[in-house]
Amino acid sequence: MSKEKSLFRQSVVFGSYIILILWLVKAAEWGFATNFAHFGIMPRHLLGTIGIFTSPFIHGDFLHLLSNSFSLMLLIIILFFFYDKIALKALLYIYIVTGVFVWIIAREAYHIGASGVIYGIASFILFSGLLRKNQSSLALSFVVLLLYGGMFYGVLPQDGHISWESHLMGLLSGLLVALWMKNDFAGQAELKLYFEKDWDEEEFEDDGEHYNFTNPDHQFLYEYKELKKTEDNEDKKD
Repeated sequence: MSKEKSLFRQSVVFGSYIILILWLVKAAEWGFATNFAHFGIMPRHLLGTIGIFTSPFIHGDFLHLLSNSFSLMLLIIILFFFYDKIALKALLYIYIVTGVFVWIIAREAYHIGASGVIYGIASFILFSGLLRKNQSSLALSFVVLLLYGGMFYGVLPQDGHISWESHLMGLLSGLLVALWMKNDFAGQAELKLYFEKDWDEEEFEDDGEHYNFTNPDHQFLYEYKELKKTEDNEDKKD
């Protein structure tokens, strides 16, 4: 198995474990007919600090969870595949810093959901590419911007049931962590996207008019699915 395939597999497995935990928490909540919202972040309350660690795993309803699951899974795969050497450290920093900021500045209500972390990862990838300034990192930043450009709208005050503060703090945390870990990029190999591969002449056939690829391993596929965002819930869902 090539290094890229192994790394991609590890990224998918790690992301799957995280998503599984989210769904197990929701299943337990549903199975015991209870509500875990009180384990969310309650800003400026001492007991509310527990939510810094637990709130990303709690969601208002299954639609809220489903919406966040797709985005979180995709971003974790991108983060751990392209920034494998620093991904876990970056994720932990984003996770903690986002929660602390929400506890400090958000409205007094229970803030739940993984969107703060989602915004943080997207922000980290976006600004890390701008800081590294190599072509592949910038290309990855551009892809994230295309997929999640609408996140900038999500940081604006809006529906009372939406924790826009979590979105804003996640965006800010991703930027700060990217700046904070700037020196760690030196230990991270330069990102190599498949279209940057240096092709050998023997991998091409010249029919006199066009060059044709003869190596079946050098190919890649695209798949795109449009996601919908759920907004309504009695708690502040992010």
